[in-house]
Amino acid sequence: MMRIGFAAAMLCAAFLPAASAEVLLVREGKPAAAIYVAADASLPERFAARELQRYLQKSSGARLPIRTEAPRSGRRALVVGQVSRLARLGVRATAAERALGLEGIALRTSGSTLIVAGGGPRGVVYAAYAFLERLGYRWYWPGETGEVTPALSTITVPSLAVTYEPSFRRRHAMGGPEDGWKDVQWGKDVVDWLVKNHQNFWLQSPPGDRQRRFVAERGGTDTKVGSGHNWQHILPPARYFQEHPDWYPEINGQRQPEGQLCLTNPEVIDKLTEYALAGAAKMAKDPSILFVDMSQNDGEGWCECARCRALDDRDPSTRADIVLYALNQVAERVAARYPDAVLMFFVYASAANPPSWIKPAPNLMIEQTNYCYNYGASFLNPRSEQGARFRENLDAWSALATKRGVYDYYGFYNWLEALPVTLYRLADEIGYYKRIGVDGLYSETQQRWSTNHLLYYAFSRLWWDHTTDVKAMLEEFFRLFYGPAAEPMRRFYLALEESGGPDRYWSGDEFNLPQIYPPALRRQCRGWLDEARALAKEEPKVLARLDFVELGWRYTELHLAAMEAHAAFRQAPGPEAKAAARTAWQEYAAYFERLKGTHAFAENELPRWQARAQKQVDAYILDLSRLPTGRFEYRDTLATGGNARLHAQVDGFLDGLWGLDVSANGSASLVYELGAQPGHRWTEAKVAFDGFWDDQTANAIEISLDGQTWTPVKENAVFRLADEHDVTATVRGAERFWVRCRYQNRAPRDRCVLYFVRLSGTIE
Repeated sequence: MMRIGFAAAMLCAAFLPAASAEVLLVREGKPAAAIYVAADASLPERFAARELQRYLQKSSGARLPIRTEAPRSGRRALVVGQVSRLARLGVRATAAERALGLEGIALRTSGSTLIVAGGGPRGVVYAAYAFLERLGYRWYWPGETGEVTPALSTITVPSLAVTYEPSFRRRHAMGGPEDGWKDVQWGKDVVDWLVKNHQNFWLQSPPGDRQRRFVAERGGTDTKVGSGHNWQHILPPARYFQEHPDWYPEINGQRQPEGQLCLTNPEVIDKLTEYALAGAAKMAKDPSILFVDMSQNDGEGWCECARCRALDDRDPSTRADIVLYALNQVAERVAARYPDAVLMFFVYASAANPPSWIKPAPNLMIEQTNYCYNYGASFLNPRSEQGARFRENLDAWSALATKRGVYDYYGFYNWLEALPVTLYRLADEIGYYKRIGVDGLYSETQQRWSTNHLLYYAFSRLWWDHTTDVKAMLEEFFRLFYGPAAEPMRRFYLALEESGGPDRYWSGDEFNLPQIYPPALRRQCRGWLDEARALAKEEPKVLARLDFVELGWRYTELHLAAMEAHAAFRQAPGPEAKAAARTAWQEYAAYFERLKGTHAFAENELPRWQARAQKQVDAYILDLSRLPTGRFEYRDTLATGGNARLHAQVDGFLDGLWGLDVSANGSASLVYELGAQPGHRWTEAKVAFDGFWDDQTANAIEISLDGQTWTPVKENAVFRLADEHDVTATVRGAERFWVRCRYQNRAPRDRCVLYFVRLSGTIE
């Protein structure tokens, strides 16, 4: 092992000079100091001490002893703990250290002592990992192969005096172990990675005392009370609807258990307040909790009772006013008893536009969603129309609310491909959030470790320190992670990054992905991966990393080949093109068996993605115009066009993230032809359509027996809750019929979405 000092780990520029001499921790593979932690230290403090012991030994072979008394004068010491406990270990905290927040860190030498401290328990853990990073440790994905371990025989820490607060208080992406802790070791690896990269929350609580202790040692999981879209948990319809239907939305003249709440009902305000007060009491006892989640439910389903409609009609462009009308009352009551408590709600969907006649209460935090915009182009890019809309809303809300967070969708979950990292977007946007006072960042990011690991690492680092030099971070990644294969892997990643330029990348349509990854680029990437493997043939750990990247890249190749075959069939339908498309989708669907158990992608999601691929295989077999006798049912969620692109005549719809989009003030139609085989007839038939942002649409469902003359089933109506319409009386005895959905978006600026279609019936 090589002899290296702390300065050689590219650290010195990060530290302020101090009068203290350097501190020797390890000399030629032997301990030269001991680790000291208070006898009454918390779990995270003791854990941080053990992590320093473990990783220093891993690098140097030297196992520094851990002691629980104050070090004797003149002894070399690595003191670990909260700033408030340093005096017990003979260390006087500086004014800057005493001012640290709970997650702030301090790294300082004093005489023969190195101090690794935090403002709170979690801060101590972050300080330990920050110190190890400065020795050269990196954690690029979970598990052993994702870790970069420096080989050090001598470890000397130069004079330094550093205090640091994270750029954002809330730093949260992913939900923790994606399989509900079924694979306990992988679950631990994921949580470990999150903490080592300074995130401070994950969703899934681990089962069993041992796993709970594992999480508690790392500072715990709870930085908020409640979960997103929380009204359904505060007032679950299964519990309350039967006795209190008036707490729930009135839709089409009837109270419904699904949707939002009746926000003008005083009893609803009382129940929301009861929940918020209980959460505020928890905040008062635990300073690590940042807010109580009071967010509205997902989707729409807003109350249409006379009182709610009177408030909504004051500004039809947004639901934000009525949400604030209710939550401001709750916030005022909470502030009277818990003045430091903070309540949070989502600026989302139809509540995304800013309010016009009410402002958020001072103790009400907004979390603004970057929803249904261009996830490749930065919202700061003037060429991005969707981004400009998000920035317009972001700035408008920033002028109204004093407490703000952002809810983003990095590496969105509509596909698994090796997405462009779009570092230019991350650095610009995160820096902008910091400048306008955003204090918390969350990304609804599913786990695609094989393809998106660099994206996850990059935004984690920028959330911790928004001034991170991303170009330097990238070059360091290539060098440290791939060693002799650094150059071809540098070309591989940068080519993918450049492929996702601001004018080429829209998150909605799966079948447009080949435009981002054209065949020539894919051939280049394959060549670079092969070259990297040849260069790393004597490096087992680098080869293991390349194997992991290969899992995702092979997935990308197969999926894109299937989509290109699909496009070729659509452009020139015929038996050969159809057979080629079906074969390509079969190969893609079969590859999911190779992925299982690898954690390249979230294990619990693989069956869904495999079923989706198989559905596309089956789509090449199904012929809706010549259905066999018996019971028939067709269901299509329409995400990225779905089977609609094979089975329906589509006019005016755009492929979108969740389904088929209709532009603002636009119209579109979808026509299915449903036929029996010759000599057979329909005896029963039902149709259903459903959409998002549905109160902004005027729609019609129509039936035709000849494809020319249309009979209305439902006109000038809003599609809600997948209403199913029995059309048996119209089609009974017919050999075939056509069903048409006409969709008109009346909203001046928002897209609306036709989400799914369901067709069913019986043929005899």
